[in-house]
Amino acid sequence: QALKPRGYRDIPRRRAMGAYKYLEEFWRKKQSDVFRYLARLRTWEYRQLPAIHRCSRPTRPDKARKLGYKAKQGFVVYRVRIKRG
Repeated sequence: QALKPRGYRDIPRRRAMGAYKYLEEFWRKKQSDVFRYLARLRTWEYRQLPAIHRCSRPTRPDKARKLGYKAKQGFVVYRVRIKRG
């Protein structure tokens, strides 16, 4: 049998991570400086808002999409403050 030249399909490649995968990883590492800073900013910002607030987009788009959210007409996201827990 003749030797075939190696094509681009034969070379094993590592797949690049998508944006949602990066977001997932970001939310997993809660002790990172960036996450702690953003969390502190968000909590302050949420305290300034009314108790029931309609958001323009979800805070965690990766998680929202896993739960069935689509960025199209008819889907609404509300953020509701609770006392504790």
